[in-house]
Amino acid sequence: MTSFAFRIRLHDPLTDEDADRLYKAFDEEVAVEEGPKGHFVGFEREAASFLDAVLAAIKEVMTLGFEPLAVEDELVSMSDIAERTGRSRQSVSMLVGGQRGPGGFPRPVAGNVRSPLWHWADVALWFENTTCAEVPFDDRTRTIAAINGALANRVLARECPKDLKRIQRLAG
Repeated sequence: MTSFAFRIRLHDPLTDEDADRLYKAFDEEVAVEEGPKGHFVGFEREAASFLDAVLAAIKEVMTLGFEPLAVEDELVSMSDIAERTGRSRQSVSMLVGGQRGPGGFPRPVAGNVRSPLWHWADVALWFENTTCAEVPFDDRTRTIAAINGALANRVLARECPKDLKRIQRLAG
């Protein structure tokens, strides 16, 4: 078994009672957080695969009556980005600041001015879509994209049922 860390973004804001219910249900193995993109439940789970860990967590969250909107990968610092992309920290700093590369580097989602943090999926996609360098868009990132598509489809089915079939045809 391998340990996997990820967060599930929820549809509705969480009350203190909701947080207590989540802590109780998951034996305090979760972190309940509020961020610029909404309310999250952070997990660190052991499973045979990343997909198994995420699907089990989503099922349990839904069983408790919460609606998952998206799965988010771990947060990374400039040093993490440098290590994963084979660049120096200074090179990454220049990409972030727009002094090098095509610009448009993703905005940090957490941390502070001295220690900003990014979602690795956002950064990997940015590298993939620019000419800076090739960064492997790993299976974990693709798995998250597929799960998030399925979760978005659930929301669409509820909010725009008449458009659902037309949009689903895009998937083939």
